[in-house]
Amino acid sequence: MKNLVFVGGGGFFLELFDYIKRDLSVTEKFSIKGIIDDVKTQSELPLRLLSNVEDYDPEIDDVFLITLGSPLNRDKLYKSLKMKGACFISYIHPSAYIAETASIEEGCIVAPYSIVNAKAVIKANVAVNVHCSVGHESNLGQSSVLSPYSAVNGNAIVGDQCFLGTRATVFPKMVLGDKSIVDSHSYVKSNVDSKSIVSLRGEYVVVKNRLMR
Repeated sequence: MKNLVFVGGGGFFLELFDYIKRDLSVTEKFSIKGIIDDVKTQSELPLRLLSNVEDYDPEIDDVFLITLGSPLNRDKLYKSLKMKGACFISYIHPSAYIAETASIEEGCIVAPYSIVNAKAVIKANVAVNVHCSVGHESNLGQSSVLSPYSAVNGNAIVGDQCFLGTRATVFPKMVLGDKSIVDSHSYVKSNVDSKSIVSLRGEYVVVKNRLMR
């Protein structure tokens, strides 16, 4: 039996841990070993704190799942652990629908009631939160994060390390450049350059060349 190690102990971890500990498809296959985190103390966590991230060396039966909601932090830790030879699993909640022709790479999360449609491609280390829709033939880049109720429509492309806020929408065939943010309740109706912020808090605005904090 493989040993499951969570990476990151914030709010997203609490959600994921609650799903996973009730999911027999996981608990019958993996032994939950603990968590590695750079900030939390043991008293703040429901699992054994194994180490900080940098000092933890993967053991032979370890598998990892990154439970952070920040694309940049997800990507940083994914690459760091891969350099140490870490193996990653993907977690797909039983209530999610995954088309037979969809492709989901390692280290991904698909939370309850989300849909991944025909020929969609989800690259490594992507997190898809609850009630999201990933349209046919769309592409989600590595380490991107979809917040609850967000939608990526058919043939759209979301770049690496992007963040979609709650109820954000990417229109069909649109391209969202790497490291971009789509604000909550906002939409992408034209192609967007990398490192941009799309927000509808006032009028439709695209702020170019902005790094996520």
